[in-house]
Amino acid sequence: MSEWVLISLDQKNRTLMKDQERVLTSLSGGDLALHDRFIRNASRRLKTIASEQSRILETRQNVQAGLQRQERMMEVTRRQLGQMEREENACEEKRQLEVVLDAMLSGGEASLTQAPERTVRTRQDANREP
Repeated sequence: MSEWVLISLDQKNRTLMKDQERVLTSLSGGDLALHDRFIRNASRRLKTIASEQSRILETRQNVQAGLQRQERMMEVTRRQLGQMEREENACEEKRQLEVVLDAMLSGGEASLTQAPERTVRTRQDANREP
């Protein structure tokens, strides 16, 4: 959405620049350049355009700063998620190793290729039997 706002602001700025150019062209030549009233109105319009451009550029900078902040936050979140996945994988590997070691110490056969859930059920079943 921020990118859409940036595009919209750029379009408004281009329109204002065209308006400004049109007013300046009218002021620089022709019979209208000699009329005080036209010059005064053109001057006001130029001030309005400059004010609007300033506001648009300031808004654009704020939106762009927000977009960059969001991108940094997403990158931090991605890194944290990756770290959590690595920790979860390490915990799972540790659980599997513990299951295999428990099975080996209790005299049963076990290998790292066995499914941890089946091995855990077997161990639980063994604990239930007298």
